[in-house]
Amino acid sequence: MSESVNSVYDWQQIEIFTRQILGKKVFRDICTFWQDKPDNQPDQGTKQPMRLYIINDGACPGTSPSSGSAVKCVKLCKRAVLPDYPKNTITGTKKSRISYRYCLILLVEYENGEFKVITLPRQLSALGSHYSGSVMAFCEMITPDEKTPIPQSNNTAGFCEKLTLITEGSTFSAFDYMMTFPINTFEPGISSVDLENPTLQSTILLSNLRYESDVAEPFLAPAGEANFIWTTAVDFMLYEDITIKLGVDQDIVVQGLSEL
Repeated sequence: MSESVNSVYDWQQIEIFTRQILGKKVFRDICTFWQDKPDNQPDQGTKQPMRLYIINDGACPGTSPSSGSAVKCVKLCKRAVLPDYPKNTITGTKKSRISYRYCLILLVEYENGEFKVITLPRQLSALGSHYSGSVMAFCEMITPDEKTPIPQSNNTAGFCEKLTLITEGSTFSAFDYMMTFPINTFEPGISSVDLENPTLQSTILLSNLRYESDVAEPFLAPAGEANFIWTTAVDFMLYEDITIKLGVDQDIVVQGLSEL
């Protein structure tokens, strides 16, 4: 009897641990780093680039400060998602909430040929706040008096997004992005019975990250105690695809040959 026929009698039951996907949703080209348009502008509540005021190379605070060397280019080196993120939470039977925390590592090139690496939000502060040596940039999503985050939010047809800052002592440790959306967004639809399954698990994939960076203009920023410091205004946005899958773990038994 040939070897190919004999191998049939060597088949065995193989137990495979896998996850059955019950529902899936892909959000494409989602902006996850932005700031809200002011209330006094058209289309208020919509997203616009986050304006970063990056301190010029060699600039120091003062009543009549020197300008230093302006920013020429800003590139994203890395977007680091914190451990244990992203997460998904099912809220009742109607909503699903995705959240994750991250920091940005930017490479800044100045007109004088110098380069610096900036880590946000750890080196971020509020416009008008007292300047310290660790600060490399300012933004408008922090209150200058209490130094508390100003959440940015976007609500469209049942979808709610929020971007804020996480504090760690006296510094900001991470950006916190959250998206809440209806359960019936998943394809195929997920039954209420499956939603109550205690073994229901979430898998979230972040992919196709891209950014937009635009050096806008020089800006003399308030730096506390009647001082000012020269910065360069840079508009920055992040986009990415977010894929979420809901499923249950299962054991599947198949007939086959094990290579072990």
